[in-house]
Amino acid sequence: MIRTKRTNQIHYISNINITPLTDVCLVLLIIFMVTMPVISKEDAFKISLPTASQQDPLPSSPIVVRLTRDREVFVNNNRVEFSALGARIAQVHQKYGSTLLVVRADEGLPYSMVINAIDVARGAGVNTIALATRERNGITAPR
Repeated sequence: MIRTKRTNQIHYISNINITPLTDVCLVLLIIFMVTMPVISKEDAFKISLPTASQQDPLPSSPIVVRLTRDREVFVNNNRVEFSALGARIAQVHQKYGSTLLVVRADEGLPYSMVINAIDVARGAGVNTIALATRERNGITAPR
């Protein structure tokens, strides 16, 4: 409380100015609203990609199949059962005309699950397959 002194009388100012608090809260809200979609896009899947020394840029609009460590399967950010993977890939392939499939599989998955996903994609009509990897940090791969 702030005390003011006027001609032998003491007045207390008892109201609080919340305008600065409101301004700070609104600025923080805007910052979180802008940054959350960027943060949550790729980190939502909990995939630890294997490393590679070479990475090529992708052509536009590939079909992306994500295989998580928990053996969950996602096609373009939509969860599907592994048994319905071929039908979903064929549906996306026909709808958008995508000719490239990118497999983003966790490095801890069994190799057979990745190969099964690739076989299912080939059966659905997508023959160009790319495997997503992380870039190595300063380590050159043997030739």
